Amino acid sequence: MNSTTNGADNTTSDTNGHGSAPVSVTLGRKPPSKGAADGGGVVLAPGAGKTACIRTFGCQMNVHDSDRMRRMIRDAGYAEVQRYEDADVVVLNTCYVRENAVDRVRGHLGELSRLKKEGRVKKFALTGCVGAAKESSQLRNTYGIDLVLGTHNTYELAEFVGLPGMEETYTPDLPGTEGEHQAFVTIMTGCNYQCSYCIVPTVRGRMACRPMESVVEEVRMLVGSGARYVTLLGQTVDAWREKGGAKRFCDLLERVADEAPRVSFTTSHPSNMEDRTLKLIGEKETIVGRLHLPVQSGSDRMLRAMHRGYKSDRYRRKIEVFRDEVPDGTLSTDVIVGHPGETEADHDETLRLLEDCAFDSAYVFKFSPRKGTEAAEMARETSVADDVVQRRFMEVMRAVEQSAFRRNSTKIGSVEEIYVRHGRTGDGRAIGETWGGHAVHVPTDVSPGGYVTARVESAGPHVLHAGEPLS
Repeated sequence: MNSTTNGADNTTSDTNGHGSAPVSVTLGRKPPSKGAADGGGVVLAPGAGKTACIRTFGCQMNVHDSDRMRRMIRDAGYAEVQRYEDADVVVLNTCYVRENAVDRVRGHLGELSRLKKEGRVKKFALTGCVGAAKESSQLRNTYGIDLVLGTHNTYELAEFVGLPGMEETYTPDLPGTEGEHQAFVTIMTGCNYQCSYCIVPTVRGRMACRPMESVVEEVRMLVGSGARYVTLLGQTVDAWREKGGAKRFCDLLERVADEAPRVSFTTSHPSNMEDRTLKLIGEKETIVGRLHLPVQSGSDRMLRAMHRGYKSDRYRRKIEVFRDEVPDGTLSTDVIVGHPGETEADHDETLRLLEDCAFDSAYVFKFSPRKGTEAAEMARETSVADDVVQRRFMEVMRAVEQSAFRRNSTKIGSVEEIYVRHGRTGDGRAIGETWGGHAVHVPTDVSPGGYVTARVESAGPHVLHAGEPLS
């Protein structure tokens, strides 16, 4: 089980910025362009007249991977459908970080297997982190999956949908989706850390960074096609390095902030976060003043057991720099409750750090053993009782929500420029974001990608509520 005090986004985070919320990906239509000619001499795309459906489970990295697969399917001429039974091709792009995510994927695979046997789905693919896991071969045999791909060979989907001959040695270089007001840009994949609880290095591999000019070129292309908000993505995004080490994440962030009108990034690792990056957030007007910096625990003993590579005091110092440089910014984190060996004293240290750092939101997780990780082995001997984990979980949640409510309450009466991320919902309010990264509900018909200025009238622990726009 996981929970969060930030309800602004459609995806949820986990201990590495991942989650398991399914996200619908809308496939675009493209006029027939290439492929076999029909009887009238018109050249058709190989997927012309066919349909496809993509379902995405996980974090923004997974959503962006689906964006890139979407381009392949669109280029093949496929049209969008929302239901499995209406699709010629179904793609499940999956998350493997938490057990419940895998369980949900198994449920969808079972449904697809049944539909295929009934002739209502022609073929389906499993991609993403589950596809890179050891049990993917067993899943393929059990459910009759037609294609299994990991996270580094997404390009092979092209041949699956009828575009043979596409060769790509570096999957992140496949461009993202054009024409959307928000765009995700992957700047690196994989992770070089070996956190005790995390399966990501196993399923996404070692860190690989894109060249700066490749990233900047993609950002420039996306902005030119209408993107107003660019989010840089990476397993440990602030670990990005130019080959040879001359350029670091701060240098890339500054270049991107010069190209895009609004920029953010996720997910960072405390060991990589430089003071100059924190200062840049405060100085550069196009960078949203939001920092997500997972701490996982406030106990040095537990941080050592988790192999996090820093101590709690070092983390606190990073937060002090951020608060000084970005006084109106928002700070979020991840916390794991009940990691094997966690004592009451360790838990108290976590509560103390939460009080010291005064987070605006947090993703809080009960420890979930992942097969193949060190912590899963530790749990056999030093697991924490379920009732103790539940109590600690609630205490952490309560501490974060109290802090978030106090900080949000200070915004009441302030006039904010609000970026509209999602249009008006059933309650008549759009979902937006301040330059400090606060989630705001505001009554406006302004389309996503636009701005309104409004006064904050009330606040809760998760969101600000603004009145009628002033402009």
